[in-house]
Amino acid sequence: MENLDYLIEYLLKESGKEEINYFNRDKKSLYRALVNTRPANPISEVFLKAEDEYLAKILKKETVADVKTIETIKEKYNNLHLTNVDKICLWRGDITKIKIDAIVNAGNSKGLGCFLPNHYCIDNQINTFAGVRLRLACNEIMKKLNYNLETGNVIITKGFNLPAKFVIQTVGPIIDSNVTKQKEVELSNCYKNSLKLAIDNNIKTIAFPCISTGVFRFPKEHACKIAINSVDEFITENKGKIDKVIFCLWDMEDVDIYERNI
Repeated sequence: MENLDYLIEYLLKESGKEEINYFNRDKKSLYRALVNTRPANPISEVFLKAEDEYLAKILKKETVADVKTIETIKEKYNNLHLTNVDKICLWRGDITKIKIDAIVNAGNSKGLGCFLPNHYCIDNQINTFAGVRLRLACNEIMKKLNYNLETGNVIITKGFNLPAKFVIQTVGPIIDSNVTKQKEVELSNCYKNSLKLAIDNNIKTIAFPCISTGVFRFPKEHACKIAINSVDEFITENKGKIDKVIFCLWDMEDVDIYERNI
């Protein structure tokens, strides 16, 4: 716990908060909360090295899935209507625990991650286990974009402490009432633009979460159909450039929806 104690002490001192008056949580949750809420300000190399060591120890205790071992839908299912059944996979698990070329983060327009302490969103999860370096790298890109990543657009950074080599950030559409044609196009662009950026960076394997179906309120079944069709069409139009696409599904509801639509 020595590294964790140092990280917490550093972040508390930097933030000017006292632990007893801050997040009343166990040490791991306190560390995560402090990382989640930390602005993208410069930080010492000593801290970054200690964080790298801590996150490496955490990851070593986890079960990490290798993209090579994840079955394609051709290998796992029958009666399929998709064209690229040998390149698309459904996998239930934690997207931060896949050894793969790239994972996609469903973020917000600021591009810096979720700043709510210990929030359950995928944006928070990815930033937590990538480490502080991810927010700092995103900040270097986003300040050139005036901190406005438009819906459907993408940026890329290293994966840092994740098993994935790269993280692609995209912004899904927010649904306030009905799903419009424009929102459908924007969601499709999240997938297609991520894949385009992957090709540009010689990325062959990529994992997607269910973009916009959480706090952005895009109906899950509708979003699933757009996601699958967009990816299938893109792979067909770019033959030989993408080896494997993983749809990373968090719960059985997502699994059931995707299995109905493949």
